Amino acid sequence: MTKHTTLSHRGKELADGDSPRDKFDEILRDPYDPDTNPNGFVNIGISENFVNENVSFTKDCFGYAEGPWGSEDLRKAMAKFMTRTFPAIEPVDPNDLLFSNGVTTICEMLGFTIADPEDGILLGRPIYQAFQIDFGAKAKMVPVFTDFDGIDQFSPQSVDKYEEALHRAEKEGIKVKMLMLCNPHNPLGQCYPKETIIAYMKFCSQFKIHLLCDEIYAASVYEVPDKKAVKFTSSLSFDHSSYISSDYVHTIYGLSKDFALGGTRLGCIHIKNKELMRAMGAIDQFSWSGGPSQKIATTVLEDEKWLTKFLTTARTRLAERNKLTRTMLDDAGINYHHGANAGFFLWVDLRPFLPVKEQFKTEWEREEHLAERFMENKVFITDGQSLAAEEPGWFRVIFSQDERVITTGLQRVFKTLGIENTRP
Repeated sequence: MTKHTTLSHRGKELADGDSPRDKFDEILRDPYDPDTNPNGFVNIGISENFVNENVSFTKDCFGYAEGPWGSEDLRKAMAKFMTRTFPAIEPVDPNDLLFSNGVTTICEMLGFTIADPEDGILLGRPIYQAFQIDFGAKAKMVPVFTDFDGIDQFSPQSVDKYEEALHRAEKEGIKVKMLMLCNPHNPLGQCYPKETIIAYMKFCSQFKIHLLCDEIYAASVYEVPDKKAVKFTSSLSFDHSSYISSDYVHTIYGLSKDFALGGTRLGCIHIKNKELMRAMGAIDQFSWSGGPSQKIATTVLEDEKWLTKFLTTARTRLAERNKLTRTMLDDAGINYHHGANAGFFLWVDLRPFLPVKEQFKTEWEREEHLAERFMENKVFITDGQSLAAEEPGWFRVIFSQDERVITTGLQRVFKTLGIENTRP
C-alpha cells in the first residue's frame, strides 16, 4: 500500500531522496578544534576556505536596494576584479554580470532558463558532487556522465568521449543542452590548457550546446613542484569568436572559495547572451542576495591593495598546505592525482585499502564501508561515489584548513587504514 503523503509528487521525491542534512548534521554539530574539542569530527571533506577590514553599513544596505541582480557598485567592482585577475582579454562590462545568492542558485537558474525537464547536462567524471542537485532538484535536468577510459580528460582528445556520451544520451531520448567545464577542476585540482578549452568550444558550437565555465577557484592557483601542473586559462582571457558564439559561453564565479566568504552567499555569472540575461533576471528575485552581503563584497573588491595582499597570502598558504598534504601522503605510501595546483583538495587513491572483495556484493559497497570506517574514527573525507568517480576507491581530501586540522585529520585517515608511524 502506498504511504499517504501531504506533499506534491516532486515534494515526495525530495523527501524520499538523500538528505544532505542527515549526512552532514553529525559532522557539523561536533566540529574538531585542537584546543576546545580535540575529539570532534575532523572535516577535511567539505571544500571551504579557512586561510583568511572593516565594513561600514548604512541603512540602504538593509533595504531592497537596487534589486536582486547586484548593485551597480558591486557589479563594477567585480568587473574590474575579473578584468585584472583572470585576466580578461577586454574589460568586463558590469552590465554583463548578474548576481544571485550563491553559485548553486546560478546553476539552478541556468537549468530553468536553458533547459526543459529531462534535458541533459554533460558532466565529466569525477565532478563536484553538488552539480547533480544544482541542476536536477528543481530544474529536473539529467546528468549525462562522461567516462574517459584512461584518456587524459585535460587533453583535447577528451572531446571525443563527450561526443560519445552525447550520442548515447540522444539514443536514450535525452536532449543535451549544456556542458559543465569546471576549471580549475574540482576534485582534481588541475587547470585546463587553452587548447583543450578551445576544443570544448568547437564541440559545443557544433552541437549548439551551452558551455558553462565554472571558474570559482580562478584566484586560488599557486606554484607546486609538479611537472603535470599547467597555468590557469580563463574563458574570458582570449578571443573565442572564431570557435563559438558568445551566446553559448557563460562564465560562473563567486566569493565563497577565493575570498573565504561562503557565508555571504554571493555568486555571479558573466553573460553576453541578452535573451538569457533577461530570462535569468526574471527569476532572480527568488534568489535575492542580501544588502549587507553585497556591501561586504563591494568593500573587499574595491580595496585593491588589501585584496592583492590577501590573495597573495592565501595562495602562499594553500601552496604550503598542498605540500604538507602531499608530504604526509608520500610518507604513508599513498598515491594521489598529480597536476593539482589549484583549489583546496587532492584526489587521493585509496583503492589498495578497500576491504576484501568477497565480503561485498558490489565494488561500490567496498568504498562505502571504508567511508563508514573513517566516520567511526571521526574524520570526514568525500568518497568517490559522491563525486561520480569512474571506479571505487578514490577520495577527495581538503587541505584549506589550519595545519593542525590537516595533520590530525590525515593521522585519523592513516589509523583507519592501518598505517602507523607517519611523521606529522
